[in-house]
Amino acid sequence: MLSRRTFLQGMTGALLAPGLVGCGLGSKQKDSGNSVNIYSWADYLHPDTIPDFEKRTGVQVVYDTFASNEALLAKLQAGASDYDIVVPTGYMLRNLVKLGLLQQLDHSKIPNLKNIMDRFQNPGHDHGLKYSVPYTWGTTGIGYNTVAVRRAMTIKDADLQMPQMAMDKTPADWDVFWDARMAGRITLLDDSRETIGAALKRRGHSYNTTDEALIRKATEDLKLQKPLTMCYSSDQVITQLVSGDCWLALVYSGDAYQARRENPDIGYAIPVGGCSIWMDSLCIPKSAPHPQRAYEWINYILEPPVGAAIANYTRYATPNKLALPLVNEELRKDKVLYPNENVLARCEEIGDVGKAVFTYDRMWTELKCS
Repeated sequence: MLSRRTFLQGMTGALLAPGLVGCGLGSKQKDSGNSVNIYSWADYLHPDTIPDFEKRTGVQVVYDTFASNEALLAKLQAGASDYDIVVPTGYMLRNLVKLGLLQQLDHSKIPNLKNIMDRFQNPGHDHGLKYSVPYTWGTTGIGYNTVAVRRAMTIKDADLQMPQMAMDKTPADWDVFWDARMAGRITLLDDSRETIGAALKRRGHSYNTTDEALIRKATEDLKLQKPLTMCYSSDQVITQLVSGDCWLALVYSGDAYQARRENPDIGYAIPVGGCSIWMDSLCIPKSAPHPQRAYEWINYILEPPVGAAIANYTRYATPNKLALPLVNEELRKDKVLYPNENVLARCEEIGDVGKAVFTYDRMWTELKCS
């Protein structure tokens, strides 16, 4: 089972190897002449979304998938010109704009844009929504097996062979990933910015610091933590949590909630010190062959019942203020899935760090090879 989201690494590798094209998980059909071609994440729509759109408009939806933002970037850099919609995360969206790969949107063709919540009308990665329309949003925090973690936390310090941090019976902050009682049952994302960022946040620093000394210190902390980690994985987190192989995971919120759907023992927590917050958006590539159909798709997705169905199925938060009342009550009232303003104030969007991306890449390689 693939995770909806995978690593949001820096631009370095993708820019240095533009010919490296990520393969879609679906098979791209030949353009029928009346299609809208979408390049997005797997399992990111309600099963009825595409059939309903096709029935209503008569337009065929060709849905291809990628497994990482870097695969999306590489595909577009390699000259792919047949996609009408792409769905990057904020961090990658900024880079696509810088590279001139997206077209500026005509808001008059998206009347349902008014349905977007005020807080998402002017995101840091695209002021004024010039190139993007918010699709889903979430956080990256602590996924855990409630039964296994609480049982492990009853072990006394004297029973441990390694020092550990004083913890409550439930994970509350990043220190839990350094708790030796979880040894061999921890997964961290295969993602330099998220994983090194969590180590930075643990010490009260920003995900977006460009201070090489701070980045190195966070990496050294992760080297000390590495013996406790079973693997760095972004695409098997749901499976590992559901099976019980993993007790503790650095995980995207929606993935944790999808795992809970199959294993009710799975919990998700936003660390008290804060975590990363992100948004995925609908964008139209500059080379889109059917831009008018792309606008039809975007406006359709912003219809309240459509947006609510997607949120209910994917377990990711909706930025659509008219869709939110239609979301299942248990999800809508979940203060972890839809954090209040006080919690959001402690969260931080992963941003462009300029040349410091080379430091993150170098430190990540050093960690993985240690």
